[in-house]
Amino acid sequence: MSPESLLERIAGELEGREPLRAEPGSYDVQAAVALMLRPAGAGVEFLAIKRAEHDRDPWSGHMALPGGRREAGDESLWVTAVRETSEEIGVDLEGAGRLLGQLDDVYPRTRRIPAIAITPFVVAVGPEVIPRTSSEVEYAVWVPLHVVLDEGARGTLVHEAAPDREFETIEYGGHTIWGLTLRILSQVEELLGRIGYGGEGGR
Repeated sequence: MSPESLLERIAGELEGREPLRAEPGSYDVQAAVALMLRPAGAGVEFLAIKRAEHDRDPWSGHMALPGGRREAGDESLWVTAVRETSEEIGVDLEGAGRLLGQLDDVYPRTRRIPAIAITPFVVAVGPEVIPRTSSEVEYAVWVPLHVVLDEGARGTLVHEAAPDREFETIEYGGHTIWGLTLRILSQVEELLGRIGYGGEGGR
């Protein structure tokens, strides 16, 4: 399956789909993130960022997707995703991207972090898109999409905030993806299964 065909299949799967949304008023904060996909060689990559270290950020230093909290002036969560992505990595999703669809909301399963509902948007961008760093982002890395299907990339970690639990991870190039970001990627894993994409070795 060519990168272009894969992106079209993803768009087709998301088109007309009604994503599961958090109950209105059940979360103190709304946020939106962008799962940016680009063609790369014979495959597709997604963009992950490493959040900068900040004492007040519960996701300080984590691998994540670009995005952030909805502000009072944001007309929609898509507007939030566009604004935050521009602020964090200097990419204009409306000018350089194509919205493919929306995934189900995700939210924390622990009271240790804020009650926040996060809406993920899936966006196709061209290979010419180059993210920059900012005060909020230490670096950005493109990750092959097939990694989400690779059992060999799976691992676990124990976090100091919950030392009695093991959290599933995706490991790639020395980067560890877990938590809410991994739960978003798990939706992508299910989507790829529905369209019959088996990864680089089984497409």
